[in-house]
Amino acid sequence: MHKLAAGEIDFIEKGIELGVRADGRGRLDYRPFTIETGIISQTNGSARIVLDATEILVGVKVEIGEPLKDLPSQGFVEVAVDLNPSVSPEFEGRSAAALNTEISEVMRRLLMQSNSLPLSELSLVPHHQCWVLYVDALILNAGGNLFDALSLAIRAALKTTEIPRVTVIQGSIPSDFELELTDSTFSLDVTMTPVFITFTRIGDHTIVDATGEEENCNGSRVTFGVSKDGAICGIQQGQGTIDPLILREQ
Repeated sequence: MHKLAAGEIDFIEKGIELGVRADGRGRLDYRPFTIETGIISQTNGSARIVLDATEILVGVKVEIGEPLKDLPSQGFVEVAVDLNPSVSPEFEGRSAAALNTEISEVMRRLLMQSNSLPLSELSLVPHHQCWVLYVDALILNAGGNLFDALSLAIRAALKTTEIPRVTVIQGSIPSDFELELTDSTFSLDVTMTPVFITFTRIGDHTIVDATGEEENCNGSRVTFGVSKDGAICGIQQGQGTIDPLILREQ
């Protein structure tokens, strides 16, 4: 995607001011998107989202590991995002490694700190063994609203992830045990797992689901993690700053 000329930015800003964006949407309208699941073999769960020009592929693999020291009776989630900075002018000039680490950590915090996933169901032997969910996301193309689309794709992949049930054969002491995989599986309830909603301030107005062109209009942006019941589970500040009181007026 090319960087916008001054005339292009002016055209987009005037449309938003009038309440009619370049693609015909209102300021608070989302574009339609499609999500496919179960599309990657050799994973426990997977999903692909296409939101206009934004396309993301997510795979989830489960492995047995040791629980985190501060969460001895739970499993946990690790997220790895692969994004080439060349897919969007917004990321040009940034280190790919630093960018991927930053986005991965944002997504991991959304899942781990919102208390929305029943991570206790991933515990096998407290303090010793648990299931670890490894979420790998590949950004095939970034055409705007990356964080929202990525959160939707990860949520869909987790919903379809099948985790083997394990029988624990306990010995005489807690550290003496054997694990036997069974033929049955279970899935985590992701009903309350939050997704991101990003607000972009362009001129004197706020929009959602910004296109790549709208994101290049030098506006401000803030992203909220929101659960099914409307609770805010996290905030990620993007470029610039937006007064929360302004959002309440929308």
